[in-house]
Amino acid sequence: MEVVYVKDHYPEHEMEKYLPDGTVNIIFELSGNPKYIYDNDTKLPKKAYSDVWFSGVLKDYITISAHSEEMLVVVFKPGAGYLLTHQSADSYTDKVVPASKVFGASITKLHANLKLLKTPEEKFEAIEQWISGQFKEDDFYTDMIQYAVETIQNTSSRISIAELAEKSGYSQKQFIALFKKYVGITPKQFHRITRFNQILATVENEKRISWTAIANDCGYFDQAHFIKDFKSFSGLNPQQYLSDIGDYPNFFPVK
Repeated sequence: MEVVYVKDHYPEHEMEKYLPDGTVNIIFELSGNPKYIYDNDTKLPKKAYSDVWFSGVLKDYITISAHSEEMLVVVFKPGAGYLLTHQSADSYTDKVVPASKVFGASITKLHANLKLLKTPEEKFEAIEQWISGQFKEDDFYTDMIQYAVETIQNTSSRISIAELAEKSGYSQKQFIALFKKYVGITPKQFHRITRFNQILATVENEKRISWTAIANDCGYFDQAHFIKDFKSFSGLNPQQYLSDIGDYPNFFPVK
């Protein structure tokens, strides 16, 4: 889990793309000003969000408000969805909903308390206390799912879902169902997103970019397959992404 505090963030662009990373998030808006999700094509506001909302794991990018007067974002690692919400994580895949629909009155009370607290440290402590009471205790499947998540994250090229299922002791169908319950997407979808984020990290840290080498290192069969995946998750071809990359790999400015 990571808690990100943002205050007085006013970039030149008003919108940015949030690219999928396999996480689920709780977002606390503390200024009273709503934030928006925009249509990816028309860039017109699609839905307004205020106070506190929950974002399930995303399979595609979304376009969101870039300005933040004061916000707290709690980012949960892949696999935490079920333990956090006590519901199958795929119930919220590709959905952004008011957090009260997921967590009830307790998160509304937490939001009100966060607005009263003065320092970021006090706010972090209040969030951690709420989360410690919210998380479901580790159950029979937690270690197995965590092993599968880490194995996929540590495998930059191709991976055998059949082998992962065999190691879990379940049939492939059962393993995929359990993975979706905890992570929100199938192992194959999670691998694609993980591989995409490895590419973003590589691009961020490299001064010289060889897309062919990156595609090969990440297990793509050909350049066309690589570009198709990149466009699917970002709406851009790789060169377009490089031309206007933002401060953070998963947040791309819309100018």
